Amino acid sequence: MYTSDTELDFSSSALPGGSLIASVYDRVLMQLSDRGGSSNSVGARWAELCADALESGDGDRYGLRTAVSGSQAAQSIRLDDIPEIARTASRNKLQNPDFLMVGGDAPAQRLWAADAKFSVDTARSKQVSGDLVISLLKLGDTVRSLLPNLGDNVTIENGVFLCPDYPLTHRLLRDRQGPRRTTVHRDEVRFIPVTAAQFLAPLGHERLRQFFARIDDFPIDSSTSLMLAMYYFRLSRAGLGCWQDQTGPLLAYRETPTIDEEAIEAQARVFAAIRTSAWGIVQRWNDLADEVRRQRFAVDRASSISIDGKLLRVQIEHAAAAAGVVPPSASKVRRSIGSWFRGQVRDQFGPLQPPVKHLDAVLEELGRFGRTLQPRVTVVTARIIAEEVGESPAVST
Repeated sequence: MYTSDTELDFSSSALPGGSLIASVYDRVLMQLSDRGGSSNSVGARWAELCADALESGDGDRYGLRTAVSGSQAAQSIRLDDIPEIARTASRNKLQNPDFLMVGGDAPAQRLWAADAKFSVDTARSKQVSGDLVISLLKLGDTVRSLLPNLGDNVTIENGVFLCPDYPLTHRLLRDRQGPRRTTVHRDEVRFIPVTAAQFLAPLGHERLRQFFARIDDFPIDSSTSLMLAMYYFRLSRAGLGCWQDQTGPLLAYRETPTIDEEAIEAQARVFAAIRTSAWGIVQRWNDLADEVRRQRFAVDRASSISIDGKLLRVQIEHAAAAAGVVPPSASKVRRSIGSWFRGQVRDQFGPLQPPVKHLDAVLEELGRFGRTLQPRVTVVTARIIAEEVGESPAVST
């Protein structure tokens, strides 16, 4: 019988790395699951649950509004769902926490950051430091506008992390070791209880997760163990990534990726006839998807345009100087030229659904067509630069 803590050490040859806790850090599984958007989905879902907890009675019940110093927040301001804040912080080489916590009334106000971290070993104290909050407040109205009642004499404190109250968080805080050594301390962490069903409900792939669990038949219930449920979620997202790589067009152009859960599950059932574990199914899936990935890589190379970066920067600088504006981003101009070029190729050849027979012949045709576009590149480049220059701000004097 496995307890919530000892289940972390459950071992099986069917698991990547040989144990449940090792599977969390298996690089191949991490890479494959992220092809299906696993980490982004987990991070976004956890931020939503943290926001809900802060706004509900859980904020007081679990001490989520309490700073390291003991200060109590009366208000939480969510930042992670405001794209402009992330863009502004990135431009200034700053990280932005998910929340700002405001406590007290002027002139005794307190302000600190709180960051949602599903994996506590990715938390670093500087991500919620008082210095970071001060830097964010100096970015003009981007953050300040969210705090209209903030006084001039506010005290800025170091912040906290909001983490799931489950065995892995506590193990990492206790042992402070592993591939990513935990560096924050327990007093910097606020724990939010969460069940497997609660976390995964809106994320999909329920039938595939259940199918994988039945294949393995481990002596742990994945419907109640968040740790095991997350393992099967990551496997499901790895399967999604493999399926999209297998079925998506080789010559993609502004397509929105599709998700057909029934088709994905059907493919998994086919592989189950020749593999005896959920991880084995995903490994076989990846092997077959690799064949299509190699074709897609070859098509990408053949349908891309070579651009002289130095010459492009000179053209941009000359055009910007003539117009008296700040030079636009060379990377953005390059991407626009590449997008035009690929669009022309796509119009000529269509999406090229995989797998493509006689790929070498197709690649030769792509190359020949690309060469016919070269005379138009100069004109298109000038047009794109002019458009970007037209949107650039004037040089300040």
